[in-house]
Amino acid sequence: MTFLTRTLSALLIIVSAHVFAQTNLVTNLPKTEYGYPDFQGYWENLHQTPLQRPEELGDRQAYSEEEAFALIEQASASLQKRSLPLDPDREPPQEGRVTNQADDDFDDFPIDIAMINGEYRTSLIIDPPNGRIPHDIVNRAKTNEFYFYLEDNNLRFDGPEAAYGGERCLFPGPQLSMMYQRGLSPYTQIVQTKDYLMILGEYPYHARIIRIESDHPATGFAKWMGDSVGHWENQTLVIHTEKIRREQSFPPIFSTVNTQITERLSLGENGTLVYEYTVTDPELYLQSFTAQIPFTRMHNGQVIYEYACHEGNYSFVGSLVGARWEDAQSEIDNDAN
Repeated sequence: MTFLTRTLSALLIIVSAHVFAQTNLVTNLPKTEYGYPDFQGYWENLHQTPLQRPEELGDRQAYSEEEAFALIEQASASLQKRSLPLDPDREPPQEGRVTNQADDDFDDFPIDIAMINGEYRTSLIIDPPNGRIPHDIVNRAKTNEFYFYLEDNNLRFDGPEAAYGGERCLFPGPQLSMMYQRGLSPYTQIVQTKDYLMILGEYPYHARIIRIESDHPATGFAKWMGDSVGHWENQTLVIHTEKIRREQSFPPIFSTVNTQITERLSLGENGTLVYEYTVTDPELYLQSFTAQIPFTRMHNGQVIYEYACHEGNYSFVGSLVGARWEDAQSEIDNDAN
């Protein structure tokens, strides 16, 4: 029995409910009553393909079939291990290090590799060729905009105003809900009319309303998720977003009020949705970068649920108290020296 045959056999047992997301575009598309491609419904992008490519892979955009199935088999084994009872004699967690692993154990576990145009992708980012975000570290250090420089200078816990929106339960997650993969936003609902497209993510649970065949206001102001307008290019909906609130700058994709995001939505074969976005901001990046994400339809009966967060984040108070303790210890150490 060959390696690939053994792997396929294991997958049929362990992950029979999972399918690869394929995104070859087709011409026989479902249409709305207005004659446009119909994106409506519930979608998921639950796969293990990372946003940025591991550096050791260089410019390799795709895995071989054998490599892809090996990664899936490894993830399947991890999923099985996670379902086993915990060892009562296990070592305690590292001192001062408590994580939300227990919460993560209840999340859906990403197994599949994103397949786009017949390739098992090594990363969602396809441009630049190395599949990584082209941060402009030098220019970023000179900028006094907001969060993207705080992490470098360890200022995130100087006060609540300097915290990420997600820590304050103002806007958890990425600038636009479909931009990230896996645990942050694997599930999405799309509702469509002739003049509007609504995208609702499960996490963050915010309704984003896109005006179709409209223009940005000349005197528009920055707001959560920015201002988004779309237009049709043949069978593709092209969406442009600008004026995103600076509080939404969120690693690894930092942003300013001048960040521009262009998205493309297209339908692919086997009922898939092809989502592509390009981020442009000369203040932060050496060049624009582009990512592609395949979405598949959720099974009949599956829906998304509200992810509730609240401003009264008690643990954040503890984070600030801990930061003040570290400040005091630093002063004591400095005085001692």
